[in-house]
Amino acid sequence: MKKLLMLIVVAGIAISASAQSPVQVTVQRVSKRKSAQGDIRSVGNTTYYSYNTANASLTLRITIQNISARPIEDMVVRWGVAKMRLSGTSHTADVAYGKEEKCSLKSKESKVIETETVEASRSESQLTDNKRGEKIRGHGVQVLIGGRVMWEEFVPPTVKKSFENLRPVGDQEKEEDQEKPTKKKKK
Repeated sequence: MKKLLMLIVVAGIAISASAQSPVQVTVQRVSKRKSAQGDIRSVGNTTYYSYNTANASLTLRITIQNISARPIEDMVVRWGVAKMRLSGTSHTADVAYGKEEKCSLKSKESKVIETETVEASRSESQLTDNKRGEKIRGHGVQVLIGGRVMWEEFVPPTVKKSFENLRPVGDQEKEEDQEKPTKKKKK
């Protein structure tokens, strides 16, 4: 009986919290381009596996509608795409690349935000289970009004932790350039 009562109280809090949000938000994954290539060949009884490469990109379309009778002035839409860096047989924690956008909405007004594209590429060997590059893990969107989170979505929920240190989308190119080996000039 206590568990049932607790469930009713928690459900009531969740319903009242969502009922108080003055915005309605939908998030669509606009382009998730994936391409893969690799080579598998057999010679006699031996199968040779080459490195498989895969490229992916993700763009979000966020639609926000003010469902209240009052205008919203101090709204911030925070979005990001989480990537995981692969190195050999290990991987690092997720890193989110995104942006915070300020906007205001009149009563019953809608706004569509099309995000910048976040890209990732990786290569892996099926023979040695060796992986290099990056992998897109998911995305997240938060809507803050007056500094308070009014709505959020994280797909999958585990990428929420990576949003604590959201990095600008432009930083992903800088990090890729730092990892590429530099050629030394001969004298």
